[in-house]
Amino acid sequence: MKKARISTLFTVLALIAVGIYILYQVTANLTQQIRTVDVLEVTVEDKISARGMFVREQLVVTASGKTGTAEYLVQDGDKVSKGQKLAVLFEGDAARVAYSQADELEDRLAAVEYAYSMITSGVDSQKMDQLIFDDIAAITESLSQGDAGRVGSDYSALQQLVVSRGATEDDKAAFEGQISQLKQEIASYQKQYSGSSSSLRAPDSGYFTGGLDGYEAVLTPELLETVSPQELQSLQPAQQEGVGSITTGFRWYYAVVLDKVQADRLQQRTSLEVYFPELSTQSLEMQVNRLETVGEQSILVLESTRMDPLFLTAREQDVDIVVGRHSGLKVPSQALRQQEGEWGVFVLDGSVAVFKPITWNYSTESYFLVPCAASSKEGLFRYDRVIVQGRNLAENKVVQ
Repeated sequence: MKKARISTLFTVLALIAVGIYILYQVTANLTQQIRTVDVLEVTVEDKISARGMFVREQLVVTASGKTGTAEYLVQDGDKVSKGQKLAVLFEGDAARVAYSQADELEDRLAAVEYAYSMITSGVDSQKMDQLIFDDIAAITESLSQGDAGRVGSDYSALQQLVVSRGATEDDKAAFEGQISQLKQEIASYQKQYSGSSSSLRAPDSGYFTGGLDGYEAVLTPELLETVSPQELQSLQPAQQEGVGSITTGFRWYYAVVLDKVQADRLQQRTSLEVYFPELSTQSLEMQVNRLETVGEQSILVLESTRMDPLFLTAREQDVDIVVGRHSGLKVPSQALRQQEGEWGVFVLDGSVAVFKPITWNYSTESYFLVPCAASSKEGLFRYDRVIVQGRNLAENKVVQ
């Protein structure tokens, strides 16, 4: 009985040992499995990222004692002339509602009159189709640029074009009656707000921006000539009354604080390529207005004459400054190995590991950029299968 128990125990121990051995072999095979990646040629941008402020010469638009809610007649970034009507101020909600109703009817009236002119002028169907296509293209462009505010009038005109496309001479009377009715309704609404509204006009020519952020009188081009990095970072917005501002002149600025190491990389540059990732995916070439280091911090002031609504309405924004571009074969860092004091990578040629020495022109924590050789025999070449995982690799060793 005792011998039977001992025999059973030995059998169990033997099975456990066999299981451990099998598990070890499976684990060893998995961990020693070769893994490769094909190296491809890429171009990367070496960038400095920071956050700074847009600076413009801004003239605040005040209501000059007038009170009420404002209905803007221009949009942010629109170019305006001196004396141009910017907004209408209303003393009460009723007057503002009446104005909105009249404004909506005026758009409809313009569309109806446009359609009526198409009928009475004898425009042929081919020309009408082209006009419809042009309006559709205008609406599509406005929507693609995120400018939904400009779509309303184009859409009304498109509707009337479609209606007039199938209209005949017999429909002229119906259009004339509609035009007369719209004019009467507009006149009625105008009487309701005419005594309870006042106009707000541009004090100077420039580019309009609705609303104020308090930096209009704090962040000025003159300040940028002497402000230190510490002073720029400590600036606070001021209380400001008004309904908007006019950016005068044809130049704006962007000021950002960098550390000394970053600033040293930009020395001797007269212009820089930058991205404002929160505003656009397109890069912008800007001139270096000032680059000065104070202690361990530096202030960089860039300037541009590109008068775009994106840049005329922004204030605090991230920036990516392109320091340089680098091209080469992208090699993962884990593929880098050293053989006899020489850095390189193992490439899988069929089932044989081949060591190829490399030098690199740019590196990060995760990859290296290596110049592409003239051929696969002369060095690392595009589409080479670089080994990124594998143990006990050696030159001309057959691997699985």
